[in-house]
Amino acid sequence: MPIQDNEVTKQPELEADAHKSETLLPIFHMAYGSHMDTLDHLQEQKAETQDQISKSENRIAVLEEKAARLEATNAMLQDLMDSGKLPGAVSAIIRANETKINAIHENRIPKIENSIKKAENKISKLDDRIAVFRLKAEKLRSFSNVIQSFMIPNPQKRRELFKESMENLRNSSKGLLCISMNAEKSKLSKLFEQYEKSDSMAEKFKLGQKIEAVKSSISAVEAKIHKLENAPEMENANDHIVDKAIAQTEAEIENTDFLSNGDLSDFDKPIETITLDSAEYLRNAEMSMEDDFNMIDGIINNGKKEERPDVPLFLEEIDFSTCDDATLQSFRESAKANMECAKEISQALSQNYDYERYTLNSEQALSDVREKFSDDRIAFVLACALNGTSDGRIAKEVKDFARDTLQNVPELYTKRGLSLSSHAGLVNLFAKTVMKSQPEKQMEKPVPEKKEPQRSRSGVRKINPNYYRQIPPEDRVITNEPAKVGAIIMTELEKQKIPFSAVETDKGVTITVSKKNERAFHVAEEKAKDTHVRLVNPEVFRQIPREDRAIQPMSEKDAQETMQKLEKDGIPYSARLDGDKSAVTVRKSEAPAYFSRKKMKKLAQEVKAESPKQGGSKSKGQEL
Repeated sequence: MPIQDNEVTKQPELEADAHKSETLLPIFHMAYGSHMDTLDHLQEQKAETQDQISKSENRIAVLEEKAARLEATNAMLQDLMDSGKLPGAVSAIIRANETKINAIHENRIPKIENSIKKAENKISKLDDRIAVFRLKAEKLRSFSNVIQSFMIPNPQKRRELFKESMENLRNSSKGLLCISMNAEKSKLSKLFEQYEKSDSMAEKFKLGQKIEAVKSSISAVEAKIHKLENAPEMENANDHIVDKAIAQTEAEIENTDFLSNGDLSDFDKPIETITLDSAEYLRNAEMSMEDDFNMIDGIINNGKKEERPDVPLFLEEIDFSTCDDATLQSFRESAKANMECAKEISQALSQNYDYERYTLNSEQALSDVREKFSDDRIAFVLACALNGTSDGRIAKEVKDFARDTLQNVPELYTKRGLSLSSHAGLVNLFAKTVMKSQPEKQMEKPVPEKKEPQRSRSGVRKINPNYYRQIPPEDRVITNEPAKVGAIIMTELEKQKIPFSAVETDKGVTITVSKKNERAFHVAEEKAKDTHVRLVNPEVFRQIPREDRAIQPMSEKDAQETMQKLEKDGIPYSARLDGDKSAVTVRKSEAPAYFSRKKMKKLAQEVKAESPKQGGSKSKGQEL
């Protein structure tokens, strides 16, 4: 099973003293020694097999030389017979020699060549196994170094060892995954051959099941390889990001039970899990850091950071077979908001955790999440994430809070898995802060209103609801539009006599068409947006690099005045004219002359909840 060209072909070379495991942590000695013993045995087998091949090749050379001598002898005897110098009886010797020559070329040499081919196949398999155990040994050594990096008091040396060890750990893990994928692909190819040759339907059914299982296995391995390949580079990460990754990796290792499978020497699976998770830790830390650095710049260039108004927490008992489209839409919007809230909680915990002092400012974390989500949703998401947990780091009162919060919630919602990608200790502190902030609040099951089936709620206007039911679920194209844009789209669809269904609410319009009319709908959508919002010089916006754009929100009147000044001075600009939501874009280098820095600073202070004369003071935080 040779490794493909697009895979990792160069295996890590172990050092001359690689058999010495003194530098490893004691827990890894047995597993590392086992890998090295197996590696020695495989290399001995390879050497013996290569020696057999050399001997077989020598035997072939001897046989070919013998056949050549016999052919020369026959040629000489034939010449002497033709000249009459030898009797005709010599022809028997010539025939005997020809029989020997044929036996050499048609029997003896092919037999030896076949044994050489088998030996070469054996070497190929031995090479694969040698590569596997080399990678396993390197994986253990790198993982041991990762753990040892946590114990180094010098921050810079700790980061350097962690980055180097983690990079080696990822490479060895990726190499093992590539070998595993090639083996699965080889197995799949053989199953396909058996499937094509089989005439039995029963056998084909069994082979089909095996084929699907192997395909699923290949997909899972490919997903892991993709995750490692797309992980941020350790060497390019700054110190703060690396410190976050170290803290999260250390916490994950502390929570990993290496004895869960009952074999102290089998570390492959838990190490692989930690390696894959570390890629996510680094990506999250990088995103968190990027948000921190870009927050003020984003406020200055784009105005106040947009906050998504929280949709109502929807926890009603519903029957999907009979519920109306408005109820279904509310259910979907609420479920989506729940997932966004879980992500926001994880990000807030990461951003408000001090990785140098190991403390969490849980009050600020809760305040950050409250900017986008209601207390009820935060409590519900926390309860779902902690529901039924047996983690000893979660306090009993927090577990009771989760149980009580979900006590009257329909089972439909408690089964929908919500998780937090944060350390359990941080989640525990955050949950306690949430409990203190709402001591008397409890989630209660909404009292169902007595209403007739398919009856619209107050404030909701349905258009062509019967058409919605006529479209099969898999053929529906559903989009949400602002009220003004939605009205223009529906007018355009009516003009073109394209059937549609819609639900109008105070927040906007939900429009549904069939897939065959999707293209016509998008044309109407673009036309509606062009009518509702006027873009000026959009090509200039595309020409300015993203990181060099200064975007200033303003009223349409202010935008018109700013455009006149820019045109007078010959400064390239782009603008969006949309009432109070208008904005003008120029290069950052031109912004100070046309945009009020005082106003932009004020916007930045509003987002940070600071007055112009008052600096924000961070709370000391809670110690883990």
